Amino acid sequence: MTEFTWKDEYSLGNAQIDAEHQRLLELANAVATLANSGEQMARIKENIVALYDYVKTHFQHEEEYMLQLGYPQYEEHKKLHEGIIAEMNTIMKHSGNLDMLVYKFKRLMHVWVLEHILTEDSRIAQAKKQKEVSDEPASEAG
Repeated sequence: MTEFTWKDEYSLGNAQIDAEHQRLLELANAVATLANSGEQMARIKENIVALYDYVKTHFQHEEEYMLQLGYPQYEEHKKLHEGIIAEMNTIMKHSGNLDMLVYKFKRLMHVWVLEHILTEDSRIAQAKKQKEVSDEPASEAG
């Protein structure tokens, strides 16, 4: 299973969200390490459950942040979070085969990192920058 490495391009410019994204990658890597070492299914699932719990907490924090920003695509973004949670639920409930569990988990993490953080979450950072520009006081000509 591929290891996930934090890159500066993933940064949203919010210390808490960025730290949580880094922690999520660490948790995903822990699952990858267990899968690559041939660890037992119960131990891998235990780590996936820990990741799942952390993802739910992170999404709650990210949604609160979007609301604070007045992020216009909040509802759409929240639905994406709900979809990721639902897919994680499905993976955990219906993957009795270790290879299939690892494959589905890897696919989900790839989508989450490459699509969700780089595309969807980066839009939050762009909205924050736009808000900062629009909130700047207009300089008076003198």
